[in-house]
Amino acid sequence: MRVFFALTPPPPTKLAIEAWREKAFPHFISPVKASNFHITLAFLGQISEPQLDTLSQYLDSQLNIKSFSLTLDYLGYWSKPKALWIGNTHVPKPQLDLVELLYKAAQNSGISVQKRDYISHLTLARKCHENPPAPLLEPSFTFKNSEVTLYQSVSTDHGVMYRPLAEWTFVPSFSF
Repeated sequence: MRVFFALTPPPPTKLAIEAWREKAFPHFISPVKASNFHITLAFLGQISEPQLDTLSQYLDSQLNIKSFSLTLDYLGYWSKPKALWIGNTHVPKPQLDLVELLYKAAQNSGISVQKRDYISHLTLARKCHENPPAPLLEPSFTFKNSEVTLYQSVSTDHGVMYRPLAEWTFVPSFSF
């Protein structure tokens, strides 16, 4: 199975991002469905059932991240995959700590992953043959993260679907 870890914005945030995208960029060939919006933390690729079990057990014992907020406020474009995305100009330390923990969990589970510089992003559209002009209204979407999800990427007749396989809840953070 082909899997990845991600943060998932809550449904109201997904809908707000979709509405902003439709106003800012109304003519995409291949917009990502709001139901597929996520922020990838670690892409693991193909893994086996035993690796999944080891990975789950490791995270059950090691995950101790406090819930945190992040703001998607930056528009980006990658020319090689032809993808338009939004990201966060400031990646919170808990998010970076989580990325490190997930790579360590993969390594501990015998999963070989290519580690790259982490770029926090949510893909808005694919097959963008050129970088669209800057939107009149910049993105600004803030939401609180309370869990990390392991998704399976499944190809269907209607495109790719991301099916949650497991979720781990963060430690609540309180502010007074």
